[in-house]
Amino acid sequence: GGGGGGGSGGGESPMSLLAREGEKELQAALQKVQADMESQGCSREEIGSQLASVRESHAAYMRQQRQMLQEREEVYKEAIAEGLTPEAAKARVQACAQWQQQMQRLQAKHQAAMQKTHHEAEAAGVSPAEIKRRLEAQRRLQQAEAEAWQQKMRARQQAASEAAEKGQSAAEVEKAVKAVTRAQDAAWAEREAALLAAEGVARREAAEAARQLADASLSPEIRRILLARVRIGGLSARPDLNGREGVAKMWVVEKSRFAVLVDGQGAKAAEQLLLKAANLTVLQPAGGGGGGSGAAAEEEEPPPLE
Repeated sequence: GGGGGGGSGGGESPMSLLAREGEKELQAALQKVQADMESQGCSREEIGSQLASVRESHAAYMRQQRQMLQEREEVYKEAIAEGLTPEAAKARVQACAQWQQQMQRLQAKHQAAMQKTHHEAEAAGVSPAEIKRRLEAQRRLQQAEAEAWQQKMRARQQAASEAAEKGQSAAEVEKAVKAVTRAQDAAWAEREAALLAAEGVARREAAEAARQLADASLSPEIRRILLARVRIGGLSARPDLNGREGVAKMWVVEKSRFAVLVDGQGAKAAEQLLLKAANLTVLQPAGGGGGGSGAAAEEEEPPPLE
């Protein structure tokens, strides 16, 4: 799409033009899909299902396009209200359009990364639960990246505005924007590295837990609790943990305890602790199904997981 926004000069409104062009694109796509599927001998039901999917995807695309156009029109109105000339207002709209296009590319990159993560995990024989965890971690990383990118764009715009208000030259404005960009990129690189390192640890722990589940040398009781959803009980040194729930992520052989990721609860943050099997009641085994009681509770203070 183009810049959008600004007076339409008495012709067709940008929103009307968008709708008309969108309908033309939809009809062309539907005709192509139907012709291709008919040539492949697909049934009427299959063709109808695919056409419905195309319509649904196109509707989502048009909603996004309308929202982007409305944003550009709002940018133009705000620029005029600030006293900018129509030419300067249109330049700001064009910058907004470029920002939107960059955001679309970022979203496409994220979608491709999610699909790659899912396919690679399936090909490696990873469990459905671990695939779900990896996709959730990927989603959090992508959300953090999108937020960092938006923060960078706002910082760049603010730096440009402040430099322009001081009467600095175009070269000085560009220098200020580049300095802000480098600082924002460095901050994101540091945060991304930390998130990726944490995900690496999580994957190694998941791989070790999967290995332990298949390890016949471990007792049936240990394997029953491993990766299960559990409830904590029988602790006197940390009574605040009693009744809390979490997941027994891994059996730490040298400590003879489970590494349990305890759920956050209200103002209480999630935390990972080492707990004895005697202090855990299985609510849901790793493979799903019913729960069961753990061994008789034994008083034990959970040391932090190192």
